[in-house]
Amino acid sequence: MQRIFNLFKKDVLLGIKDIFIILELAFAVVIMFMLLFIFPKEVKQDAMVYIYDETGLVQNIIDQFAENIDIEMDLELFVDNREDMIAGMTKNKSAMGVIISYGEETLYETEMLVQPYTTEAMMKYVETEMEDMLSILHPPFGTYPLEIYNSVRITSLQEGLRDEIPFNKRMLPPIIMMMVGIIGMFAMVSLIGQERSDATIRAFRVTPAGLWGFIFSKHLMLLAVSFATFSILYIPIMGGFQGYLQALLIIILTVIFGSTIGIILGSFFDNPMASMGLVVLLMLVISLPAISLFAPVFSPLWLKFIPSYYTLFGLDAAMFPDNNAHIIWQSAAILGALDLVFVFLSAWIFSTRIRREA
Repeated sequence: MQRIFNLFKKDVLLGIKDIFIILELAFAVVIMFMLLFIFPKEVKQDAMVYIYDETGLVQNIIDQFAENIDIEMDLELFVDNREDMIAGMTKNKSAMGVIISYGEETLYETEMLVQPYTTEAMMKYVETEMEDMLSILHPPFGTYPLEIYNSVRITSLQEGLRDEIPFNKRMLPPIIMMMVGIIGMFAMVSLIGQERSDATIRAFRVTPAGLWGFIFSKHLMLLAVSFATFSILYIPIMGGFQGYLQALLIIILTVIFGSTIGIILGSFFDNPMASMGLVVLLMLVISLPAISLFAPVFSPLWLKFIPSYYTLFGLDAAMFPDNNAHIIWQSAAILGALDLVFVFLSAWIFSTRIRREA
């Protein structure tokens, strides 16, 4: 244990000398203050929808409910023809249009006019959902008696007020993943590359600690730095320790995964700069699941094969708990299994490469 502690102390001093630890903690403090005082708590984007209703259905619904329910409806959104709708969308690049007409096979048919950046699959999905909804709301209240509609209740399968989470807090899971979880990959490549270039790794082969102790001490150093960085970011932004231990578990497992990838990369490159292009590419790939976190409609199956997918959703479930605790433990189990495989794989690759170079 004393040998491991001495190696750990050496790695900490090396990290401070290379200013890696200083930069990591300093950036954490800067990001923390930015999230607290610069990032807005609310980001609202008012989307305008122009409606051309050939059936009169929408106006009928408004008239039926206007006396009992306070409905705020901007009448300027209703247009008389397709040309007016296109003119409005041309002026307002965030606007979209919906044309409602009678269908042949269904009660109603909807057509969406959108900006060029909207995907066709998304358009068809929304059109289908709207046609189903409008068919239920067939004027005045469809073919069913009014009491049937009054008895309908909508139940959410996911509890909680996720729409009320401040924007600066919602940004925290991807920031923690990149600054804490994945930075171990970059740091491990740098640390191992430097010791390879200094030819100090070979000396550890004949020391009592050996190469396994050499690798373990670096894992330990990165976990210590990650714990400090994570706490600096998490506690002030979240305003306490809610979900702290669960989120810490997820991020520790992610750090181990990232550092094992760093060991594998460091085994094949003689100096840190030679691997930077591949490291940056991997970090870009690892960041892709953040799209699914903020836009759940984009969640293809292949995205779930990227380990950071489970980091992000595990952190999100821990930090903003609903009835989703199973996501935390599912993510921890998957990341833990990956860590178990990659810890032994990275150590074997590293020791094999070093012995061949001796």
